[in-house]
Amino acid sequence: MTRSRRAVTSRDHARRYLYAQYESQRNVLLGRIHDLHLSPASRGVARHIVQEIPRASASCRIVRRCVVSGRGGGVLRRYRLSRLVFRRLARQGFIPGIVKASW
Repeated sequence: MTRSRRAVTSRDHARRYLYAQYESQRNVLLGRIHDLHLSPASRGVARHIVQEIPRASASCRIVRRCVVSGRGGGVLRRYRLSRLVFRRLARQGFIPGIVKASW
């Protein structure tokens, strides 16, 4: 069963929004958790607060997706395009500086 592209990309956008919203708070709390100079009780409180932050706001939940097709796998970081879209656009000459290799 395939999921619609719109549903997958909207879920990814929601995760990116949550990540941006909670990023600074999560970084501060993780810094407190890893600081060995603090008491174990205060580190435990910070750990509990981090667990209350939504899981979808973690950076590992963000998937790199193609901006044209929404495909999640085989995305070239530099161009933010999937390998299939990149190949098609390069063949049509829409990506400057990219030419078909021949030697």
